[in-house]
Amino acid sequence: MNSDSTQIRLGVLGIAALSLFGALFARLWFLQIVSADDYQALVNRTSTKVVTVPAPRGRILDRNGIALVSSRSSVVVTVDTQQFDKMEPEQQNRLLDRLATEISASRPKGPRSTVKSLRQRLNDQRFSHLQPVPVASDVPESLEILLKERADEFPAVEAERLTVRSYPYGRLAAHVLGYVGALSDEQWAYLRDHNLDAKPYGQADSIGKAGAEATFETSLRGTPGRIVYEVDARGRPVRELTSQRIEPKPGDDVYLSIDAKVQVKTEEALQASLIRAQGTKDQYGYRQNAKAGAMVVLDPSNGQVLSMASYPNYDPSTLVDGISNAEWKALNDPKAKALTNRAIQGAYPAASTFKLATSYAGLKLGMIAPDTKINDPGYYEIPGCTAGEDLCRKKSPAAHGTVDLARSLTVSSDVYYYTLGNNIWARHKQGQLPADAMQQQIAALGYGQKTGIDLPGESAGRLPTPDWLMKFSKQLNKGNPEQAVERGTWRAGDNINLAIGQGDLLATPLQTATAYATFANGGTMYRPSILSKITEYRQPDKVLKAYEPVVIRHVDWGDARPAVLAGLQGVTTPGSGGTASLVFEGYNHAVLEVAGKTGTAQTGNNPATGAPNAENSLFVGFAPIINPRYVASAMLEGAGSGAEAAAPAVRMVFDPIANNQLPAVDLKTEAFFDPAQVAASSTVPLGAPGTD
Repeated sequence: MNSDSTQIRLGVLGIAALSLFGALFARLWFLQIVSADDYQALVNRTSTKVVTVPAPRGRILDRNGIALVSSRSSVVVTVDTQQFDKMEPEQQNRLLDRLATEISASRPKGPRSTVKSLRQRLNDQRFSHLQPVPVASDVPESLEILLKERADEFPAVEAERLTVRSYPYGRLAAHVLGYVGALSDEQWAYLRDHNLDAKPYGQADSIGKAGAEATFETSLRGTPGRIVYEVDARGRPVRELTSQRIEPKPGDDVYLSIDAKVQVKTEEALQASLIRAQGTKDQYGYRQNAKAGAMVVLDPSNGQVLSMASYPNYDPSTLVDGISNAEWKALNDPKAKALTNRAIQGAYPAASTFKLATSYAGLKLGMIAPDTKINDPGYYEIPGCTAGEDLCRKKSPAAHGTVDLARSLTVSSDVYYYTLGNNIWARHKQGQLPADAMQQQIAALGYGQKTGIDLPGESAGRLPTPDWLMKFSKQLNKGNPEQAVERGTWRAGDNINLAIGQGDLLATPLQTATAYATFANGGTMYRPSILSKITEYRQPDKVLKAYEPVVIRHVDWGDARPAVLAGLQGVTTPGSGGTASLVFEGYNHAVLEVAGKTGTAQTGNNPATGAPNAENSLFVGFAPIINPRYVASAMLEGAGSGAEAAAPAVRMVFDPIANNQLPAVDLKTEAFFDPAQVAASSTVPLGAPGTD
């Protein structure tokens, strides 16, 4: 290669280089000189960003204006799991270690936060990972400031002020009030396509999950506000467009029919009676399993619920920002069932409280009249039974001699109702009545169907019929058709058991209360309700909706009603021999006379020992007898006979009402009622063991 060719090539390269640099300089000149103003304008161009401002929920108050649920401000620390999950494991651990240290230091008297506890919170499946997960609530303002000032040290972590629910009376009326929680993924997926126009939900919003919080969600939920910001190209706020600002509007206030004073006495009486029952003996030992029950008080004139208690209960405030899996598991323990409202979800044998319904069926079918007399020798021989003495001879707690309808209720004669149940079935076998003739009449009092109360999760109970038994047996014995038919055939014994509220019958305490309220008020069945009124927020006179009684049906007792009333009145009259007469000795009958019915439900045998389990204790009573204002239904699991636990519990509620001594509901007192102290000091008599 000669020198001339080399020079030529260098010249070509030089020209190419000069051309490239020339093009580059020309482009820079165009961008920085010619188009500078255009690009500067583009940089300065702004857009808008809309920020949704959550609205506080409305309050929940009792019928007299006592606020049972309100809202308050809380500083909550959250972690954006989507951002957190993108970090390396070591970076995650360092972040959680710093965060746990600062949370613990900010509240030295509170529970200590650790890396492990924070990870458990973040991995809790009950939180949607499409939104920040709360890891600490009610932290001091100093921690909020620290996390904002040192945001670069705490990526994915935010401290924000949220409006959360406040339950100033703790566990009081927990099952009626319910609780709120974050939208589940399923709820958000639905709301994303079916959102409310007036009160739209955001993905991070809360919603009523149970009780009144769920029932009245639409009213309690506030209308979100909005703030519109002008932001630059980097998303930084430039200014607020105040003309487009919309202030959040709080939700409506919901006034319940609950009377907080009656509610306190109801919960106190229920828990104290369970404690008393645990200290009593039956023939098999102490009733240590008497740890659960329910009681409800209705106004029979319109169906409004004055109090509703279920035990064990829970503190709704612990569910405000979510709880751990372990805490959730404890609340759902199958033995305690603390989240279950036993007043509407607990279905139990109605036992002898069901004799009111059986009486009604016998009267409507023409099988008995008020003066119909039956001899009660303390046992009943089933006519034509060949299954052996254990099955053919039905024993009764006591022999009562000759009894009519009124006396059969007063002393709770099983033989009277054994006879009635068998006679109705015999009429069927003769072709004169349908197989479910008794059930058809009993259904008029609401058994086997939901009452329709405005609370979620109500049980319909069970009113067994021949058709139901056969279907149930076929499901249970799918592989053995012959056995399915044998066990699914309704017989005289099934009618007899149903007549005294046993067998496969199940009823809720609310169903029993509704049936007796229907009798007490003369025959009008109202749909139970917990609502009094809904008003604008903090404006009690601006009523948006007022409670209106809903009549389900009318039940005609005809000329037999006075006899039935006399029988129920005798149950509580001292000296009458009534099953609860001892319990109501010394009671102020002159002011608030009580009529009612006891019940003692058998609950099977202990599989380990073979000995019978302690019976469930039931009592339902209404007062006063003329123009009644209260119907109370109590059911205490494993607490013994109806006179031993449930009847005393109802008296403990009626006593302060009769004597005008309902307690003040005082927030200043940390423990405004003490069931253990009440149990220790109560002078309410207990009925005799074994009294039905």
